[in-house]
Amino acid sequence: MTATASPEPRPAGVPARVWRWFEERSGINAVWTVFFARKVPIGVGWFYTLGFATLFVFTVQAATGIFLAMYYSPSPDHAYDSINFIMYQVPFGAVVRGIHHWGSSAMVVLVVLHMATVFTLGAYKYPRELTWMVGVILLILTLGFGFTGYLLTWDEKAYWATVVGTNIPGTVPVIGQYLLLITRGGAQLGALTLARFFAVHTLLLPASLAGLIGVHLYLIVYHGVSVPPALWERLPRQARGLLGSSQSARQSQALHGEAYHERYTEFKERGHSFWPNIIVEDMIMAAVVIMAILATMVILGVPLEARADPTNTAYVPRPDWYFLFLFQMLKLFPGFLEWFGAVIVPGLVLTLILLLPIYDKSPWRSPGRRPLAMAAAAVLAVAVIVLTYFGAQ
Repeated sequence: MTATASPEPRPAGVPARVWRWFEERSGINAVWTVFFARKVPIGVGWFYTLGFATLFVFTVQAATGIFLAMYYSPSPDHAYDSINFIMYQVPFGAVVRGIHHWGSSAMVVLVVLHMATVFTLGAYKYPRELTWMVGVILLILTLGFGFTGYLLTWDEKAYWATVVGTNIPGTVPVIGQYLLLITRGGAQLGALTLARFFAVHTLLLPASLAGLIGVHLYLIVYHGVSVPPALWERLPRQARGLLGSSQSARQSQALHGEAYHERYTEFKERGHSFWPNIIVEDMIMAAVVIMAILATMVILGVPLEARADPTNTAYVPRPDWYFLFLFQMLKLFPGFLEWFGAVIVPGLVLTLILLLPIYDKSPWRSPGRRPLAMAAAAVLAVAVIVLTYFGAQ
């Protein structure tokens, strides 16, 4: 009897055939391999979960924002009433708005903490310079969400804080009046201002942020997660006898090109796969963040002041906490110097942060080996905290 070759095994059942059809046409297995089955270097810990937590909060903000937009009316006559309708008549409306309101603060905190971690670990250096720069732009866009979002409630705080905020570009010499008109859509806050802020908040910024997040994630996957500096700067045992001078040890950290990737591959091979090892820590951090947002909402409530009154010039405006340091800067540079403190100084600081990987040529990544950079970061952090404190008084 002639032996015949056994047929190629095929998936059994309708669900398996459907999945095979879908996989062949979508390449979903390749996506899974690139994003989830990838190896993460040894030494990656909880500080590395801040990026995922930020992405999670952005997803929550997008979902709750869509819900709120379905009931919101972007006009001075109806904006405040639509917020009240969401709060008191829409099922779970107050909860959704509370999550969205405090989620914006959580996102600012997480972006800043994530960038502070990247800076402290020196992860902005070769080959991740572009990843850092995209991250700085993401921080600016996140602050843009905060600035355009709190006007939408059209209450007293929203109105008068936006008056102060939009007056800042108006103080710039020569082009100030044009910037003011572009920002407000007119000389005064009104229907055009609210419509413009609503469009920027719900259309322009989400599209820009989502696109840059995609670029950021691509760069993270392409270059891989950085190895903790304490491990990366530890010389291989076989090289310790050959590198006698500190200069040789220094050169061993400034690896580029093929030499860098060979060493990075060694660390990655000793690490773990993203799924299911690392994703568990990411999900735990995401759960902690959403519980913190809910707890803040329960303890502090969902703020909404009286309807905006443009004639109430006695109202003392206070922006959200993450803009209080800029609010205080206005007091340090009074009169014709106001634009310098509110535009030039923050712009210069942001530019220095953005270009940090370009001018920081030190090969070391450990905080202890970068005293000047760490001291500068500490001065900046203290300055922002002090300005925020006095701005809240």
